[in-house]
Amino acid sequence: MSTVPDLLKSRMMLLQSENPLLTFEDDSMDTELGTRALIRVLDGDEMIALEFVEPEEMWQEPDVMEEYAETVEGGLEVTVIVPEGEKEDAEAELGLEGSIRVLGYDEIGSSLRYSQ
Repeated sequence: MSTVPDLLKSRMMLLQSENPLLTFEDDSMDTELGTRALIRVLDGDEMIALEFVEPEEMWQEPDVMEEYAETVEGGLEVTVIVPEGEKEDAEAELGLEGSIRVLGYDEIGSSLRYSQ
């Protein structure tokens, strides 16, 4: 089973190879549900997107869902990466209006391109 730190490392390498003109910064924190990771996508000094790599069930937390919504409202692209078994539910809940991209852990090689 993949762990969030492993996924974060792999996703960072893939993003950097597909977007050589952009900068990617990562961060992680431990929570009661497991390790949660964040990737900031920067074009120069401007943040253009955030990617969240979530442990099981984290995306369902009300505070976390609010964080996604506020990020979208702030004009940033949002990608949420969840365990494979939770992808369908996460898409149904978060993917409304196409403002939040949802990927399963098995899809970290998808949706790698960011426009500058």
